[in-house]
Amino acid sequence: MNAFLLIVIIFGMTLQQVARKAYNIRVTGGVYSFSAASALVAALLFVAVSGGSFQFSSKAFLYALAFAIAYSVAMVFTLLAITEGPLALTSLIISYSLIIPTFYGLLFLNEPVGIWLLIGIFLLLLSLFLINWEKKGEKKTITLKWGIFALLAFAGNGACSTIQKVQQIDCSGRYKNEFMMIALTISAVVMFLIALPIEKKQLASNLKQGFLWYFLCGLGNGAVNLFVLVLSLKMPASVMFPLISAGGIVATVFISLFVYKEKLSIQQKFGVALGTLAIIALNL
Repeated sequence: MNAFLLIVIIFGMTLQQVARKAYNIRVTGGVYSFSAASALVAALLFVAVSGGSFQFSSKAFLYALAFAIAYSVAMVFTLLAITEGPLALTSLIISYSLIIPTFYGLLFLNEPVGIWLLIGIFLLLLSLFLINWEKKGEKKTITLKWGIFALLAFAGNGACSTIQKVQQIDCSGRYKNEFMMIALTISAVVMFLIALPIEKKQLASNLKQGFLWYFLCGLGNGAVNLFVLVLSLKMPASVMFPLISAGGIVATVFISLFVYKEKLSIQQKFGVALGTLAIIALNL
């Protein structure tokens, strides 16, 4: 059962990245409206799963508020990073963010530390070096702006996963649906309010043109968050998140290279491969 849930999570992560890339190709602008609409779709998925039952908890609400902030940062800057740079590299950097809850599990949940952790960290750092190394004369595929966007997406995504893990432990596995419904709804409302003055006349057009892509992105996001919450009490964080990350990297990089025909230098391709090995090593 755990293996099936992991496959669904990896598929959902890949679906989100592909939907963002497709939206970026077909629609100009609309970062905040896309993020808001995706969050709303994900929230509605949790409403459907809940079957209408709702239990309120002030503790769960505080976690939901923290998650809403991290989620908004992750959604907005992931889309901006994909706009500025390659999908493959953006996906890799964001996948690295799952090392944040991994380290949380090691530091605060007394999960074991082994030699593979050190090897994984070394490979990860080497991967980052190769990704950012471009020879003179080569066409630049990444920029400082992309780096900033990817870093913020990394931080937001890692914070989301960590908050989910802590919430489920602190609340003894309760309030999954309530936690996510509140968090995603807050995020959707805030980002819609930001979109109103920024996107103005383009808002309605962006929502209409991007319907399929924000629907798929929200569906994938809702499924990922739902099953991460389910698995968070069944698997150690230091095992679950590296598995999810490695699977997501392989699937998204394959699509970016063979479907979207993105061009990466030899060093960057090697960096992606090392990054995948780093995530796998962190799981051993």
